[in-house]
Amino acid sequence: MSQRPAIPNPPYHGGCLCGAVRYRLDSRPLAINACHCLDCRKLTGASNLLMVVADRASFHQEKGAVDSWRKTAESGRQIDIIRCKTCGTRLWHEPLANPALVFIAAGTLDNSDWAVPASHIWVEKARPGTHFQPDALKVTGQPATREMLMDAFAAIYGA
Repeated sequence: MSQRPAIPNPPYHGGCLCGAVRYRLDSRPLAINACHCLDCRKLTGASNLLMVVADRASFHQEKGAVDSWRKTAESGRQIDIIRCKTCGTRLWHEPLANPALVFIAAGTLDNSDWAVPASHIWVEKARPGTHFQPDALKVTGQPATREMLMDAFAAIYGA
């Protein structure tokens, strides 16, 4: 198993680049996943989108105005991408197929040093030279269910 930083206890706080939007997560993550699909790469301007998957009931937008944009992924699943109305920072997305979950863009957390992916999806689209932790689950394409991402997280970090 690779060396990973400990996940701090909640709450976790985050927000957008301009500070207009703030949010809080009051429960531990259910998964930490990196998506390497071309859509996520383009939407972030990075080599992947690192997401903290969490219980929607524990997630609270504390302030600020947001905009929502509905995206249909290559897998056919739809998500509502939530951005700051002022600066446009992508903050989180909400999967229509599972409204009990929220996918927080890890880079918007005030401290994301602990957010190391336990799983990677669309690995066949990963940029050359991408590092995968030896103990992380690597999935070709979109997994049939998100439970496998949560199972991978639980296997590494415990329940």
